[in-house]
Parts: sequence; structure tokens; C-alpha cells
Amino acid sequence: MKTGESDRRVFLKHAGLAALSLPLVDLGLISCAKLARSESTAPSDVPWRVSTVAAGEPGDLLIVSGTIYAPDGRTPLEGINLYVYQTDATGNYSTTGGNNRLTRIHGLMRTNAQGRYEFQTIKPAPYPKGRESAHIHAYVSGPGYPEYWIDSYLFADDPFITNEERAKDAALGNFAAILKLERQPDGVLRGRRDIRIERCSRNCTGN
Repeated sequence: MKTGESDRRVFLKHAGLAALSLPLVDLGLISCAKLARSESTAPSDVPWRVSTVAAGEPGDLLIVSGTIYAPDGRTPLEGINLYVYQTDATGNYSTTGGNNRLTRIHGLMRTNAQGRYEFQTIKPAPYPKGRESAHIHAYVSGPGYPEYWIDSYLFADDPFITNEERAKDAALGNFAAILKLERQPDGVLRGRRDIRIERCSRNCTGN
């Protein structure tokens, strides 16, 4: 069995449980204490490389990889959870139950000993009839790091990204969230994003 297929099967085994165990913090604020209590419910054998789509999913195949670092921006961290979810190639979430975090295209991964993560998906489309740039939502968490959302993954060729957003992103240097995608000879798009984790983000409130 190929490594990619094996990883995908492991992910699919745990994806449903993982999604249900993660706190629902799409748009609201939630306390760090509450988030910390949720960490123990995550599966113990989450892979560092996953596929969030099945073979034949419509859209441009996309592989995103990177490294998650400690707050110092230099030390790779093992065991950090990264949860992502997104629209499909039509710009829809295809959800059930009204919760975007349980959209059909979502995935949970955990960094390996080198702090690396990777997920295979399709390039999302913008919301239908909207002018918001296409994006992939993301949350990070881990031991000592209560879950919080990070800036969405964006794509440099998206015409809906504003000049202000591009300037803000450029200031992040190696931790920029706007991906410059490269199409490989096999037609697959690839992008890289490194992440610097925080102890408690601007979205953590309370005691």
C-alpha cells in the first residue's frame, strides 16, 4: 500500500471522532480553560500527513505542507494539532447540521518529530456570488497550547485579496498565510506555510 493511501485511511478512521471532539469556535470567543479541557478528547494516533478528499474529488488537487514552530519561531514542535476545513470546488461547504467545521472537506493532522505537517485537498473556490477570497480555515492546538484559529490559508493568485491584506501578510515574513502555489509536472498544485504557535491567541478570553 502506498504511504499516501495508508495515511488517508488512518485519517478517515479518526476524522469523524476528531471533528466531533474539537470545540466549536467558528465565530465566537471561548475561554482558554474550556479549550484546554477539550484537548484530552483528541485521538492519540493522528498522522502528520492526511488527505481531506477522496479520489476523484472535483477541483485542482492541492498539497500543502509546512512546519509548526514554538513561539520563538525557531524550534519545531512535535505533537501539535492542525485542523482544517474548506469549501469545495463550487464554493460550498457541503455541511450537515449547520456547522461549518463538520463540512465534508476537513481534516486533522498532528506534527511529527520534525514539526512537519502535510495535507492533500483540492483548491477551494470562493463563496458563490461573493467577493471574499478563497480560503482554508485552520485551528492549532497541542499540549500547553489551547486551541485557537489562525489566519486562513489564502492563495496569491486570488483577485479578491486586497492590497491591505497582501501588505499585512508580507510583514509576517516566513510565517505568511498567503500561499504561492506551484504546479508540478503531474498537475498537482503545491504550497508551503510555516506556522509560529502562540500560548494564547487574541481569540482566547476569560480566566
